[in-house]
Amino acid sequence: MTINAPKDVAHLDCDIAKPAYPPLSKRMNETGTAVVHFVVGLSGNLEDIKLQKSSGYSRLDNTALEAMHASACHPYMEDGKPVRAAYSQPFAFNFSN
Repeated sequence: MTINAPKDVAHLDCDIAKPAYPPLSKRMNETGTAVVHFVVGLSGNLEDIKLQKSSGYSRLDNTALEAMHASACHPYMEDGKPVRAAYSQPFAFNFSN
């Protein structure tokens, strides 16, 4: 069986975990948006989770990655069959959170 390259999609059915704002980042006024890229496998498992764009602060980036690892998705379906799908999820860290 060959594994096809994941299809870039505009929407996935996922329950994205909400990251907790790191207390030290709040005290240091660190804000920014980290973008995490990931692939949803045929069974809905998350694969290849990696930082696509840094927020500018490693603490915020790591918190975004941890949130993505704690998230869950349903398989992406096309014509009634699951398809590997790639997506980028932004995590915004600002003081309105």
